[in-house]
Amino acid sequence: MKTIINKILLLVTLGVVLISCKKEGQLVTLGNAVPGALTTSVSTVVLTKPNLNVEAVKASFTPADFGYSAAATYTLQIAKTGTSFANAKEIILEVGSSSKSLTHFELNNMLLSMGFAPEVAGSVDFRIKTTIGTNVLPVYSNVKSVTITPFALIGTLYMAGAHNGWSFAQDSVVSPEGDGIYSAIIQFKQSKSMFKLSKTKSWSNVYGSASEAVTSSLMVGPGDIPNALVGPDLTSPNTYDNYNVVANTNTLAITYELFTWGIIGTSTAGGWNDDTPMKYNNTTKTWSITTDLTAGVYKFRKNHGWAVNLGGSNGALTSGGADIALAAAGNYTITLNVTANTYTIVKN
Repeated sequence: MKTIINKILLLVTLGVVLISCKKEGQLVTLGNAVPGALTTSVSTVVLTKPNLNVEAVKASFTPADFGYSAAATYTLQIAKTGTSFANAKEIILEVGSSSKSLTHFELNNMLLSMGFAPEVAGSVDFRIKTTIGTNVLPVYSNVKSVTITPFALIGTLYMAGAHNGWSFAQDSVVSPEGDGIYSAIIQFKQSKSMFKLSKTKSWSNVYGSASEAVTSSLMVGPGDIPNALVGPDLTSPNTYDNYNVVANTNTLAITYELFTWGIIGTSTAGGWNDDTPMKYNNTTKTWSITTDLTAGVYKFRKNHGWAVNLGGSNGALTSGGADIALAAAGNYTITLNVTANTYTIVKN
């Protein structure tokens, strides 16, 4: 008798539920469903490479209430704020789970795949989608927005300044470890050559200086960043030179170290009195110069001194080697590889 009564009560309950439903095509909306409530552990987070396996955001929720016991599937949706969850990333949660933790690694990969720029804060929306069947419309929790700054596995800051026509297309400083410490060898053409660093190759999200008179600070500011004095002696003929620029976005500091190779000798414009600086290619790790040369000899030397110099013949170099002979005047392109101790010279 008790079993019969229970079956009758179940049928009555289902009848009430069906009466309260509204049909939309082939999908049914449950009018008495109460969406779950979502919370997130943080409202802002900066993702970092050292914390790849550390929890960045934890989304917790209370289950939706359909007015009766239902086997529900819960899905965490993540999307760019303002997109109304178009093209949202979805994570189906385990049965019985009421939360989902995402690590720095997981979130970073997700945001980069969604088109977020590294090192730039962006807003992301979270919500829970609850479904109980293919013929019943899902219900959604409240939306929680979290501001997240992703990182690049290899970080890049683009440089525009007086030395390159204020274009972000030519020079950049790179963080191989993605740890906020960026460096590159940059050729400046005048003393206190001004520049800015950008995260996005544009004039937004740029690093400047609080004052153009300051040479050791790096911040989001109105001033251009001045580099250190060019050349070992400002009274010398040197009007431009190469520096290893190190920008630290963790400490907001920037430093410069003279790091240059040049050609010197009777074939060069400065004779034996002044180097003609070569330009470094941070990708190929080689130095090069295209210039007019006269018949004579030349050598390579580092940082305008004879402590480190290279000479030789037939493309091979040795430390302190012989002067390199040039038989005919003309316009030449010279490429130097100090790692392999080799050089090429091509008449244009």
